[in-house]
Amino acid sequence: MRIRTILVASFLCSLVFAGSAMAQQHIAAPSLMRQAVSDQATIDQQNRAAVVGVLHQPQVRDLASRLGLNLTTAENAVSTLSSADLAKVADQARTADTQLAGGSNTVIISTTTLLLILIIVILIVK
Repeated sequence: MRIRTILVASFLCSLVFAGSAMAQQHIAAPSLMRQAVSDQATIDQQNRAAVVGVLHQPQVRDLASRLGLNLTTAENAVSTLSSADLAKVADQARTADTQLAGGSNTVIISTTTLLLILIIVILIVK
């Protein structure tokens, strides 16, 4: 009986220590995690620059003033967007920027869409 108790206790101890040893192993290397976070931060910074760049366009400023929008509030709201929302708005901003550079007549629709999204974001943030 005593041997059985010692064997059971030894087995249980080995399970406990094996579990804690397994918990220290990482699924992904910490350096890969740091690189992924750094890459996402770079992408977010580029996306914010794209959105703010469109907001600084003279045509967008004119449209915002006609609609009574405060672009400073919109610029501040850009910094509060999640990565996913920022990516969506940045795609539209890049499209609007391309159209502004090309002199397209449909830029008003894209710019209005961009501004409406920013207005919604501003309202959600408040």
